[in-house]
Amino acid sequence: MSQIFEALQRAEAERSGGSLPKNADSVADLLQGVEQEIARKQSLSELPAAAKAESPKAGSFASAKVLLPAPAADSRLVCLTDQGSLAAEKFRVLGLKLRNLRERRKLKRIAVTGTAPEEGKSLVAANLALNQARSKVLKTLLLDGDLRRPTLSSRFGFDRSLPGLSECLRGERQLAEVVYKVSGSGLWFLPAGRLPENPLELMQTGRLPEVLDRLGEFFDWIIIDTPPVLPVADTTFWMKLADGVLVVIREGVTEKKAIERALDSFDRAALLGVVVNSCSRIEHTDYYSRYGQATVRTGEDPPSAENE
Repeated sequence: MSQIFEALQRAEAERSGGSLPKNADSVADLLQGVEQEIARKQSLSELPAAAKAESPKAGSFASAKVLLPAPAADSRLVCLTDQGSLAAEKFRVLGLKLRNLRERRKLKRIAVTGTAPEEGKSLVAANLALNQARSKVLKTLLLDGDLRRPTLSSRFGFDRSLPGLSECLRGERQLAEVVYKVSGSGLWFLPAGRLPENPLELMQTGRLPEVLDRLGEFFDWIIIDTPPVLPVADTTFWMKLADGVLVVIREGVTEKKAIERALDSFDRAALLGVVVNSCSRIEHTDYYSRYGQATVRTGEDPPSAENE
C-alpha cells in the first residue's frame, strides 16, 4: 500500500513540477487535494444533485431516518472514529484509486467479498464506504448484502432487528423505509434485515436488480458487503449485478488454493483489486497488530494476491 501511496505522490509532483512533500501534513493535503479534484470532475459528468432530488423515486432517500452510530471499541471503524490514523489514510488511498479508475470505466456498484469467513471483508466494506462518504459531492450507500451472517449493524452499534433489504425484497417494506442515514458521517446504510430461510431464492425473485437500479438513481457509490465466495452461491449472483469486485484475503489465514478458486468463480474483468488484511510488513507491524488493515492492490488488470 505504501508503494501505491508513494507512486501517487510522485505522479502528483511530476504533474505540478514540484518536489515530493516531506512531512505528513503535506502528504495529507496532497491526498485531499487530489480527492477533491477527482470528485469535482466526476460531478460534472453526474446528474446534478438538484435534478436528482426532483425525481420522485430518488428524492425520498433525502429524508431517510437518521441512525446514531455507537461502535464498540474493537469495531475498527477507523474512517469514523480515528480519521487521522494511518489505517484511515490507507482507505483514503484505496478510495482515490477507485475514483481514478472510475474515470476510465463504469464504476458505481462495488461488491466486497472474501474467500471464507473471518477475513475482514465487512471491515473493509464499512471503512471504504465511510471514506467515500466524505465527499460533499458524491453520495454513498453501504449495503449489507450478506443475508446469511450480516455483521454491519452490529459493527456500527445499530439495532440488529432494523428492517432492511430482505423486507424490501419480500414486499413488506418500501425501499425508502429501509435506507437510513448514519449521523455525522455523510453515509447512508441499507441493512440486511430479517434473515430469510432461503437467501438465494429471495435474491432471485427478480426484485433485486430493480432495487439496485432505483438506488443508483440517487447514490453515486454503492458499496455492497457480500458473503464469501466459496461457501455459498449468493456472491456469484451479487457479482453479476456489480460493476466491480474487491476481494479481501487475510495473511496467514487465506490459502493460495482458496484464492485461485475464488478468482476462477467470477469474470476476471470485474476484479478491481485484492485487499490483503493483517499484513505483516515490517514497517506496519506495530500498527496493524491493532487495526489489521494492510496492502491494497487495484488496477484494470487482475492483480496477484501477493504482497507488494
